[in-house]
Amino acid sequence: MNNLPLIIARYCSPRLPFYYGWVVVFAAGTTVFARMAPSVFVLGIFLSPIADEFGWSRTLIAGAVSVGAVASMVLSPIIGWAVDRYGAGIILTVSMVILGVAVISLAWATVPLFFYLGFATGRIIFHVPVQIGSGAVVSRWFIRKRGRAIGVLYLSGAIGGIVCIQIASIALSNWGIGAAWIALGVTVLGVAVLPSALLIVDRPEDVGLEPDGLTSGPPESITVYLQPTQDPIEIDWTLREAMGTKSLWIMVGVVGTLFMTQAGVSVHIGAFYQDRGLGITAVASAITINGIVSGIGSLVWGAIIERAPVQRVMVVLMVLSATSTFLLFTVHSLAAAFAVSAVIGVVAAGGNVIPPVAYASYFGRRSIGSIRGIGETGVQVGQTIGPLLSGLAFDINGSYKVAFLTFAIVALIGSVVIATASPPSKPDQFSSP
Repeated sequence: MNNLPLIIARYCSPRLPFYYGWVVVFAAGTTVFARMAPSVFVLGIFLSPIADEFGWSRTLIAGAVSVGAVASMVLSPIIGWAVDRYGAGIILTVSMVILGVAVISLAWATVPLFFYLGFATGRIIFHVPVQIGSGAVVSRWFIRKRGRAIGVLYLSGAIGGIVCIQIASIALSNWGIGAAWIALGVTVLGVAVLPSALLIVDRPEDVGLEPDGLTSGPPESITVYLQPTQDPIEIDWTLREAMGTKSLWIMVGVVGTLFMTQAGVSVHIGAFYQDRGLGITAVASAITINGIVSGIGSLVWGAIIERAPVQRVMVVLMVLSATSTFLLFTVHSLAAAFAVSAVIGVVAAGGNVIPPVAYASYFGRRSIGSIRGIGETGVQVGQTIGPLLSGLAFDINGSYKVAFLTFAIVALIGSVVIATASPPSKPDQFSSP
């Protein structure tokens, strides 16, 4: 079974009119599509209906996101190691089966414990094996075209978010909460299990190919942009070496604040829009705008990150994150909700595309799974804090104002931190071989 993807790849690769790496991007993309079933945007659609149906507070419901993030913190380094050790294909396949079953189980989650078990399991899959596995395998197949490949990968996620939101909205409106969860779970199983099981090969070298489909040049390389005009410098890091750099921990912290803001807003944005007078259909439409812009933005950010220094792109992203949060206070109409959702979509696209490219560009392909496993702990800390802070702010004050202001200020601080940081460099990085 484990050799079947390799057999398929070796058979298909010479017969395809394009590089097999794009097949890997497609297969990994189905898992990124499917992981959106328990996304914070989808939960935002469910937030008010669940609160009304079961009498649960928004803090209680949002807490399932935080529980999933806490569990992911523990599992992230382990899964990162497993991706390097056993391959992304098997990790992603098993994850899709678990995700589909977990989402379907939410149809019968009428008490908080069962809801937490099902949704937190989905969030673990969302955070850890899919985020690490898909990004790692695509980063191994592409170097020069890594930005656009990661962009296409997360375009799949944006499409998945749109589809899942529409499925949830239609099912909720017509058949209720249980039917909506079952429809989402079946979608996961139908879309992602077979492609991840049959089409993912971990390295182009296993198929007799090289990264980007090149026929010559060193296969083991990464791109560290020191200046926009410089040629890429090829270098590779072990996990231990990467953990000894300030650059890794700065990335972990700044990306963590980015996702704290993203999760703190996204989990509650459906309820926030409803508080501002929008109906559930209008809310779903506003969030769909977010998904559409995020999809387009994924491709744009992918092109940008191939041409500009990682550091500068991260600064721009953090400033945009702060701006999008401030803009939420301007929402008093459907048009304003659409406009703000579009800006949030730009930020969400950057959050998906830029960190995976940054980690691979800084630290290379060899231990990228393990390094991403460490890196994702920052994301999970942020996604633990963000939804709870928003929920508590609302439950105490009847408003999200304190939480949203906090997110905006923290994002601005993050932009300053990353602006004053430096890329990692080994002592012998510039020495001749």
